Amino acid sequence: MKQWIRKTAGWMSILGLALGAWPGGEAAASDFPANPTTKSGYTLDFQEEFNNATLDTNKWLPYYLPHWTSDRTKAAARYTIENGTLIERIDADTPAWNPAYDGTVRVSSIQTYERDWLHRFNGSMPNDHHEPTFNGYSTTYGYFEIRAKFSDVGGGGHQAWWLVGTQEDTTPTGQTTKNAEIDIIESFFSKPQTWRIAAYGWNDPDFLSSWVLHEDPVPSGSPTAEFHVYGMEWTPTALNFYYDNQLYKTINQAPQSPMGMILGIYTDAGSGQHNNVFPKKWYVDYVRVWKKNGGYPEPFVQIKNRQTGQIMHIEQKTGSVQYGNVPTTYWSSQWMREKTTDGYVRYKNRWTGEYLNGTSGSNAGYGAVAPTVTTSNWSEVSQEGYKRIQNRSSGLFLHTENMTGSVQQGSVPATYWTSQWSFVPVSN
Repeated sequence: MKQWIRKTAGWMSILGLALGAWPGGEAAASDFPANPTTKSGYTLDFQEEFNNATLDTNKWLPYYLPHWTSDRTKAAARYTIENGTLIERIDADTPAWNPAYDGTVRVSSIQTYERDWLHRFNGSMPNDHHEPTFNGYSTTYGYFEIRAKFSDVGGGGHQAWWLVGTQEDTTPTGQTTKNAEIDIIESFFSKPQTWRIAAYGWNDPDFLSSWVLHEDPVPSGSPTAEFHVYGMEWTPTALNFYYDNQLYKTINQAPQSPMGMILGIYTDAGSGQHNNVFPKKWYVDYVRVWKKNGGYPEPFVQIKNRQTGQIMHIEQKTGSVQYGNVPTTYWSSQWMREKTTDGYVRYKNRWTGEYLNGTSGSNAGYGAVAPTVTTSNWSEVSQEGYKRIQNRSSGLFLHTENMTGSVQQGSVPATYWTSQWSFVPVSN
């Protein structure tokens, strides 16, 4: 039904341009039209058109991070679905969702993924109670798109469509890992002409260690008066943001692990004190995710040591793998992770085509080694959000403990940062 309405609206917009304003006073042509569900070179992977009168609870959990709050009902979303549009709202009597750890913040939100410890935004916050894991949709990479109209109420508050890492684990120190955040929309009521974009790693060693924020006026139109299309393409090496199908901003880094979607409206959450205009609403026409046909190729990575912050490379061609401060562009410091048929990893150097190998005594070497040679097979063992790289043949781990400039092999304790590595993708 909604598709027919959209097509009809397109013809009516043309008539509206000829006849002037609509009886209600707003020209329908000011809305940016919905995109088709087909996208050249891509396949639709997730689709929510909000065409039904009720929310599809196979896709969406109508609560906001309920494992953090002692009263689950305070985390319940308030919304309606009208004429194929989701309307999320905050009313005057909407309670603070988690007063113990998030103050006066009020939220009306739905999400496609939920599990204990998901998005630990306050380091002192305990997981209040167990919630069943819910996976209506989570994914790695894709083209994400929403057609929406922002709230026009002013005061403190914002609407948000964001992705959060799903591979949360709690370390002995209480931190969580793989907790990356991408805010495709985090736009404040007090700045109605702007689109705010943000991203942060939240202890994910493969993503941003500090916040990246862009908050600028939109290129055209009025986000609070009209529907516009907001998109983001997430690739292994970059996040590209689109406004009405035109490239708007780029962040040249990207998470490497699955994420779920959260869609909500907030007051007070870092955006100032709310005013007394209620209800506060925003409008979502659809949410879609496409995948690129042929998939997303594995990127080359630099292998970075946690203790030294330096990069594994073979620049000097000494026969041993070294570590140091080499530029991102040096192919001698770039490696392709190749999976073996029995679950191990081989690391192929981009410059020489040779493989990281464990046969050079106390140091790691490299050479033209067949996949069946187990000294070139490695396991990646998780440790505090990093990876320890263990040789299949010897059982030894790569490390920099003696600070020799060469990558060593040994039985160092798991907690030693010298034996912990992260994989930083580089543009091809």
